[in-house]
Amino acid sequence: MNDWRAFFGLLTSLGIASDTVEHEEVHTAQGLADRDVSRWEFPVKNIVVEDKAKQLYLVTMHLLTPPLDLKALAKQLGANGRFSFASPETMGAALKVLPGSVTPFALVNDTERRVLPIFDDRMRVARTVSAHPLVNTMTTTIAMDDLMRLLRVNGHEPRWCELPLKAPSEES
Repeated sequence: MNDWRAFFGLLTSLGIASDTVEHEEVHTAQGLADRDVSRWEFPVKNIVVEDKAKQLYLVTMHLLTPPLDLKALAKQLGANGRFSFASPETMGAALKVLPGSVTPFALVNDTERRVLPIFDDRMRVARTVSAHPLVNTMTTTIAMDDLMRLLRVNGHEPRWCELPLKAPSEES
């Protein structure tokens, strides 16, 4: 679980350049957002949700994105019913990461392609993306083109979409 050394070995074997910053352990996106994130062009936060058919979705968005309207997102994606957050056990079995370390980089562990990556449309124009390298004590930056190459290792192709946000009155 959270085999960040193997992840960096994979980056090296694929010729993917990266820049990694070590930091205190963070358990939430807000914990990272409270730091100086201006050094990163597109730092991400991620959630793993599942529909009633147990289809898993990894939703990746900018770190400072307000709360999503998961009901609207499920409908937009044509999911089987409403979304619920995946349990730590389900997430760990599919992506081999623990809560607090969810990252698009973990899709390299999803050899069965159980997880559908859903990416914030705003990521398309970013040159780089910054995410946890399978562990929440570091943030690694790679080129967006390299992220796409990394996802294809196991045949993942992200679905790009404009993520629906909760209305301000729904955020509490």
